Amino acid sequence: MEWSKVLPAVVAVLAAFLLPLVFSKRSKESGKKISSHSQNLHRLGIEFEKIEKGDGSIEFIKKLSWGQKAEDIFKIKNKNIDFIFLISETSQYGVNYSLDYIIRNTFNVRDEPIRNTRMKLIKDSLIGGKTVDVLWKGDAYLSQKLNMDYALKDKLKNTGLRELKLSLKIIPEKKHGYTRIKTNFVSPSQDLLFFIDSIAGHIKTGF
Repeated sequence: MEWSKVLPAVVAVLAAFLLPLVFSKRSKESGKKISSHSQNLHRLGIEFEKIEKGDGSIEFIKKLSWGQKAEDIFKIKNKNIDFIFLISETSQYGVNYSLDYIIRNTFNVRDEPIRNTRMKLIKDSLIGGKTVDVLWKGDAYLSQKLNMDYALKDKLKNTGLRELKLSLKIIPEKKHGYTRIKTNFVSPSQDLLFFIDSIAGHIKTGF
């Protein structure tokens, strides 16, 4: 048997069988995430409107990276946060979900480039330590603003973020006039939304 001739046919048959299963699983998972996320926002008393993906009001948002898909879009009312995107990303390891918090904002005119900013938790020991400080690193101007917000830092320190395993990255999209706060999929709580909205408030003032 010439495997060089048989192998492509085998691969084609497997692909035809497995791909529908993969996409079906992705569809079911995203449906559960969307439902739970909508219910959670309702439970928290957050006013929002679900936005269709083809809506012209979100054209300003940069196209997502390859492999990413906006499973659902929520327009937030009466907050510094303007939109929440539920993002799925497919890789060889499966489907991962994340939340993008979108903030329309202005950018100050300055010589140095605008950089991404990350939150770093400072612990009192390397293994299983207690969070004793929160440090923002990245864009010099925005990091300074966030590091000087001591009320926010105290709340962040005392809310068990390490247990949540929260990953938080601030990504400025200067060309498009908005900033993206990207987190792993951590179901929003009152505290977490307070943190994100407080950060969004600093972003709204420009940097």
